Amino acid sequence: MKSSKVLTFRPGSIGDCLMAKYFLEQTRAADPALRATLAVPTRVTMVRDLLSAYPWIEVVQTKSLRLPRRDLVFTPYTGGVFPLKTKLFARLLGKKLIGFSDRSPFNNLLYTKLIPLVGRARAPRLLECDALAAAGIPVSTTQPSFTYMPQQALLDRLGLKEKEYVVVHLFSGSNARGLSPEHKQILIEALAKALPVPLVFTGTVTETASLGTLPQNARAAQTTMQELAHLIDHSAGMVSLDTGAAHIAAHMRKPLIVLASCVGVQWWSEDMYGKESPTTLFERVDVCAGKHDYSGYAQCLDAINPDEVARVAAKF
Repeated sequence: MKSSKVLTFRPGSIGDCLMAKYFLEQTRAADPALRATLAVPTRVTMVRDLLSAYPWIEVVQTKSLRLPRRDLVFTPYTGGVFPLKTKLFARLLGKKLIGFSDRSPFNNLLYTKLIPLVGRARAPRLLECDALAAAGIPVSTTQPSFTYMPQQALLDRLGLKEKEYVVVHLFSGSNARGLSPEHKQILIEALAKALPVPLVFTGTVTETASLGTLPQNARAAQTTMQELAHLIDHSAGMVSLDTGAAHIAAHMRKPLIVLASCVGVQWWSEDMYGKESPTTLFERVDVCAGKHDYSGYAQCLDAINPDEVARVAAKF
């Protein structure tokens, strides 16, 4: 099916927006004249920066969407219920509306095609492929990729040499998907002891300040999305929680160690990045046994052995 105008709604997070790009890339391969729109409710500036090497994708805030109608509109999978107001808006904007099932009783009245969504174990890349199949669009590339705009002065500015540093990202946006401060410090010390090269901790000013006094061979760096991509791409490798920065590294197929909570392991299966992906996954889903505790720091992350993570990182 040819779709000259395509719109997809997504949360304003890096991982979700990279998957939106994957969906839109397949659509564009089938129709090079594609006019693509990605609508996010928040973090519009960040997402525009993230996708600035893709000028054919227009990034807009959801509430600023206007006519004309699109040939195809896609609403994404969600762990809950996609807002009815946004579904009605999507129906108004789309000649054809596809999306995933949820608990809403109105779905059959709104969607041209509804895709069954059972559980949370299926890799998001495969869910994108399910949506493409529902729209009649072939999958042209199975391996997600990412292109950025080189930031030539960045390494000199940070006093770094190419392939002679490791990027570390230990922030996920919420305590429920994060390491406790105590275990975070233990991991930092283990990495600093195991790695003879500088450690570059990325995050916001507030996040990196929360790390306290860093080891002698470590430093903090606040970057734009394009600078973060350049920093990761020119590193020896990356150690990260299951978060957007890690997905940038995975899309670029950089050596990567991911510490994933039990609610995020589906993002790191072989179905996501392939058997040849240079990613090592650490997880302790057994700790939560299917009942993740959202009231505090992630116990399934704190149970991961920091010395084992450092041992694997030393191979970088």
